[in-house]
Amino acid sequence: MSVSVVDNRRQAVARADNAGRLGLAAAVTVLKNAVVNEFGSSYYLGGRFRSTLFVKQSVRFLTPYKTPAGYETILGTKLIEALYWEVGHNNLFTGDREQVRIWKPAGDASSAAMQDAYNRIMVRLMGAA
Repeated sequence: MSVSVVDNRRQAVARADNAGRLGLAAAVTVLKNAVVNEFGSSYYLGGRFRSTLFVKQSVRFLTPYKTPAGYETILGTKLIEALYWEVGHNNLFTGDREQVRIWKPAGDASSAAMQDAYNRIMVRLMGAA
């Protein structure tokens, strides 16, 4: 009887690396969808943001990229007005401090769904339960 040993470590590492990248993309997609869904009709009440469609379309994330610590991505918008509403601002017309938080509450509420999406991708691609 002969025994042969096959070293599949390189393929396993590459497979796990790919699964981690795709799992992160799935998780950030869940978060992106949660953020977009939170933009309701009351988010921007005046001016050019009367319709939130413009804001919803601006929410984007970068394709996950590799760093020494693993994969990372960035979710956000280039609209500076969204930042002013998220962190708060003093309204020049009313004199009131106004703030509408969307991003952090959406992240908090969707953390379990993000973990679930990541886990499903890892199980599917790595073939483990």
